Amino acid sequence: MSRRASANLHRSYREVAKDFRDNPGQFEAYESTGDCVILAGPGSGKTKILTTKLARMLAEDVRPPHGIACITYSLECAGELQRRLAALGVEEARNVFIGTVHSFCFKNILLPYGHLSDLQLLSEPSIATDEQRRDLFESALKTAVSADEQPWRWRTRFECYRRNFPDQDGEEFRENDVDAANVVLHYEAALRERNLIDFDGMVLNGLRLIERHEWVRRAIRARFPILAVDEYQDLGLPLHRIVTSLCFNAEVRLLAVGDPDQSIYGSFGAKPELLQALARIEGVQAVRLPFNYRCGQTIVAMSETVLGQARGYQSKTEQAGTIDFYERPEGLAQQAKMICEELIPEVLGRKPNRRLGDIAVLYLDKNDGEVIAEAVAAAELKYVRIDKGAPYRRTPLTRWIEECAEWCSGGWEKGLPRLSLLIRVWLGLDRSLRSSSDRRARRLELVRFLFSHRDAKLHLSDWLDDLFETSLTHTLHVEPALADQQVALAELSAACRDAGKLAGITLGAFSGQTGSPQHLNLITLHSAKGLEFDAVIMMGMDQGRIPSWSETTSAAKQQSRRLFYVGLTRARHEVHLTYSGWTENKYGQRYLNGPSEFLLEVKRKLAET
Repeated sequence: MSRRASANLHRSYREVAKDFRDNPGQFEAYESTGDCVILAGPGSGKTKILTTKLARMLAEDVRPPHGIACITYSLECAGELQRRLAALGVEEARNVFIGTVHSFCFKNILLPYGHLSDLQLLSEPSIATDEQRRDLFESALKTAVSADEQPWRWRTRFECYRRNFPDQDGEEFRENDVDAANVVLHYEAALRERNLIDFDGMVLNGLRLIERHEWVRRAIRARFPILAVDEYQDLGLPLHRIVTSLCFNAEVRLLAVGDPDQSIYGSFGAKPELLQALARIEGVQAVRLPFNYRCGQTIVAMSETVLGQARGYQSKTEQAGTIDFYERPEGLAQQAKMICEELIPEVLGRKPNRRLGDIAVLYLDKNDGEVIAEAVAAAELKYVRIDKGAPYRRTPLTRWIEECAEWCSGGWEKGLPRLSLLIRVWLGLDRSLRSSSDRRARRLELVRFLFSHRDAKLHLSDWLDDLFETSLTHTLHVEPALADQQVALAELSAACRDAGKLAGITLGAFSGQTGSPQHLNLITLHSAKGLEFDAVIMMGMDQGRIPSWSETTSAAKQQSRRLFYVGLTRARHEVHLTYSGWTENKYGQRYLNGPSEFLLEVKRKLAET
């Protein structure tokens, strides 16, 4: 980093840090000098304090070639951190890593050290495609258990067992569930035979390398003496053990941020109690952020009602916020029709400058997404949809394409997204680029394409065709690690053609697929975490759906409670809850269980107050 760049960085983060002086929790975290765990509720400014603290530590506490690794759960979270840090002058470099836990383990542990260890890993393994993972899992199931077993019945059992019992040499691994253990062993052996690795394998093998070899821990500490973890509650046991091994055995400094109340990925191995345990370790400074800068006090109070536990959060907004309820007894389709024809126009009309992008419709799954998307299309509203029914999957490659489209559609005038970041991500996707001359040539190729396609009115299909011709084709041909992402790329290309969901769309409209003021947001409750909107509409809030019919005990309902809590706390000013009072199974049998018990708890509490 040049002296001038460093000076600019100092002014940038120091200016932002002035806002923390009126917030004791944020200021305490900003001033921390050792291991620190920040317990941050919704709207508490946790991303702001995390990124500002990272910028400060990078400027004051480490010197190149030493640096900082910042890891998180999802691509969306990683992208938001990258954008926030770029605004502070911090971008990925050799001594700065910003990405998912899977990417961290693959790039910074397995690739440099895996083939030197006793894990039987070859150098530069390829990432297994969805098809390869499915075939190898089904083969392992037949071999380890029986050819008569149904793979869909075993998928969750297999994945949870693999994540929760990473010690394959221990008695607990084999004795807890013998069949599941055997499936895991056969599956991982098949991956190794083909020099493949999957996403769970990146983290599990990274953990094994770190725990077994002191020299690996020392090598990581030499490069990244500071480790930051965002959304800690979502990252599960393997990541927790990586953190404790690096921080308490190798003296890597830790900055962890999370909220156990927003842990909604239990089926993927998330354990919110691990963050609470981390905060109680002697020598770790635990800081709670008590203020909510997003939600009105009514919304804050009712969200604590849903949790069933008082957290003492205080709203710092001027508006109290509102929560309203709507019964539409004819089912989801009637709810969706009312949302589009009545509710959205009313919400838009309440504020003169409010736009569609300020509103989100939240729902449980892609099936609900189909219902609301059909109603929104009938109402001729523009929308962006984030669920498994979206026109294409979001992968690192398609996310990069979205950001290139955003840059070409006008982002270049504001410097967002940053061109340097687009180039760095692009070069990182192609591991075949060995020489500096090759990297310069590919960089120039991309820059020429982007500058010559700065037109929001271009048809997306034409823009993609040109991108394929000038840049993508070569990389996709020579980089086997992108094989799985080519499926998502093919989905995107097909969606742009005749009869596709994105047929005829312009580049400017496509750049709105990542969220824009002109597009209504249709999002699953799980995907909404980390986002915020003026108004949130939660659709299908019926008993048997949330909580589900299978969640019969108080303990079993906790994750659904947290999911409902996450939905409520996405809203700044307005929450609208719709329900029908019944659910229906796949055979058409109807169950008249009424609205969600969580909705009723909120309704009763509002009536009392």
